[in-house]
Amino acid sequence: MHVMQYLLTEVERIDEQTIEDIEQEAIGHVNSWLDLEADGNGFVGGWSDGCSVGGRWADVPILIYSDENSCEFLEALDLIDLKQRSQFNEYFAEFDFPTINSVMAKYSNGEDVEYREMIEANISSLSGALKIMRGYWNWDSAYYDTIDYTIKTKPLRERILKAIDSKDTTMLYCLVPVDFHF
Repeated sequence: MHVMQYLLTEVERIDEQTIEDIEQEAIGHVNSWLDLEADGNGFVGGWSDGCSVGGRWADVPILIYSDENSCEFLEALDLIDLKQRSQFNEYFAEFDFPTINSVMAKYSNGEDVEYREMIEANISSLSGALKIMRGYWNWDSAYYDTIDYTIKTKPLRERILKAIDSKDTTMLYCLVPVDFHF
């Protein structure tokens, strides 16, 4: 399966730099980060066995935070947050608390738990919900911050506010679409 996720990177603003130059530098940063993360084995994040910047989503633009497009950029972050919450809520609605509790109590007492019991309790949905809640990066994340190593948009939002307050315009935040296969 393939999923598109935005990877956040930052690019230093240089005078007379075109949007295309900034986009190419952002792509270079993300490719370097992906190569480093893959560590030569091709697996990124422990869940993706292949990826490419753009890929199937080559028509999705790179979003660069600036005064001109701050609303579009922040709307993209809102959509990421909404996707993560929606995925969490979907998982949350799927698992059965009493059955999970029963299975976990059985296991904690040293009894064997059959695979069928885990399927009935929908433990995989519990696991998925907990991964989103604690910020674990996987195919459901929609976004990854390569600066703070998180799927949460809050650190980026705080950096943006800090930059606005200090009037620091030397760094540009870029959301680069990446096609991940898993």
